Amino acid sequence: MKNKLLKGFLIFHLCMVVLGSGLMEVSKNQIYDGLILRYCSWTGGGFGYSFFSPNVGNQTVVKAYTLMGNKTLKQDAFGTGKDILDCRFSSVLHTFRNHKAYELMSRVVASYIFAKYPNAGPTYISIGEYMPPTMAEYRLSRKANHFREICNGTYTYK
Repeated sequence: MKNKLLKGFLIFHLCMVVLGSGLMEVSKNQIYDGLILRYCSWTGGGFGYSFFSPNVGNQTVVKAYTLMGNKTLKQDAFGTGKDILDCRFSSVLHTFRNHKAYELMSRVVASYIFAKYPNAGPTYISIGEYMPPTMAEYRLSRKANHFREICNGTYTYK
């Protein structure tokens, strides 16, 4: 009985990974697609791979623009893959795709910015992802990736 349950789960998981990979289009139902994509993002299956391979799929990035005390603008980016911690930060953002998680992570970035730059003024934080063009668009115009903003906010330290 134990082996049958394990084999059943493995077959189910394999089917979900194949369906989530986008190789087959089974349905145009958004609820069904959402359930498959959620399952695949939690388990590492599908096309995004999420936490298990952070550089696959659309890159989620946090951009911070800080007005310094001497009226200069300082720019920082998080989730760009400059080190392993930065890759994991990006993959956490990619995995938990909801507004509350984005708000929490933007507050974490804001507290980091204010600790790094003690004389910082207001900080504008933008969370978004780079969307690659389709192959047809790229063949026609050789467009670069487009940054699509998902969440933003302005933070000040008092």
